[in-house]
Amino acid sequence: MIKKADTNVVFDGGCHCGAVRYSVMAPLEDAVMCHCQLCRKLHGHVSSYAGFDKSALTLVRDAGLRWYRISPKTDRGFCKECGSGIFWRPVKSDHMALMPGTLDDSQGLKTGGQIFCADKGDYYPIDPSIKEIAAS
Repeated sequence: MIKKADTNVVFDGGCHCGAVRYSVMAPLEDAVMCHCQLCRKLHGHVSSYAGFDKSALTLVRDAGLRWYRISPKTDRGFCKECGSGIFWRPVKSDHMALMPGTLDDSQGLKTGGQIFCADKGDYYPIDPSIKEIAAS
């Protein structure tokens, strides 16, 4: 079970250049690292995502936000100005995730697990202290 961060916290964040700013007014799930080839291709290395209920998302500034349909099931949100990856969302769901590196302050967020470890790149080791969980 993925634990959630403190429920009384607001998570603020955005892209590198500021063209996208957001607030999440709900708990975040512990971050999950993904080692799959697609995530490594999109992000240049391992990716990390912290899930939340998308009704808790407020886009404070979204002039730079663009969505890319990566598969029939998922979209990636990124800044068209600076290229920062920011969000991931299933197409038909009330759930989505943010990339914790885009948070202004991670406020106690933890890494709860890692997925697709067998698909990792040859150029880095898996951290055995982070549990492997089944991808859903």
